[in-house]
Amino acid sequence: MKKSYGVLRVLSTIFKVVGIIIGVVAVLGGLVMLVMSFSNTDVFVSLGFDESSAPFVGLVMALFGLIGGLLTALVVYGSGELLILLIAIEDNTQRTATLLADVTEEE
Repeated sequence: MKKSYGVLRVLSTIFKVVGIIIGVVAVLGGLVMLVMSFSNTDVFVSLGFDESSAPFVGLVMALFGLIGGLLTALVVYGSGELLILLIAIEDNTQRTATLLADVTEEE
């Protein structure tokens, strides 16, 4: 059978690549935020936190940013996989319908 749904296959690949990029950026962003929270507390002091709690606030923000970014990456990558799954289900359904039509014609 011919490959159908070319645009959906391309879109699936785009979703997967974007999901991987989001995951890498989330990890790098979390690491930068973590390092920044312990080395440069002036950023968090300028946001209104006192100097003693700035490293803890930075740590919490880094964890939330990392978890949120990784969950977003997982959802975007999963969307690409879902498109491939739906295409495979349609292809399997089409093959089954063709097979059943051939079997009923022979009888």
